Amino acid sequence: MEQGQKNNEFYEDCTKYFEFLRKKGTVDYEFEDEYYFTMPAISNH
Repeated sequence: MEQGQKNNEFYEDCTKYFEFLRKKGTVDYEFEDEYYFTMPAISNH
């Protein structure tokens, strides 16, 4: 259960980060690649 909580916090933090980048008009491709590569692995557990 605790693992799920951490994943939710991670997901929320990432969403905030993406919003922040959008407002600045910037893109962090390295982070996006890492994020989209990692999320399916996290979601399946």
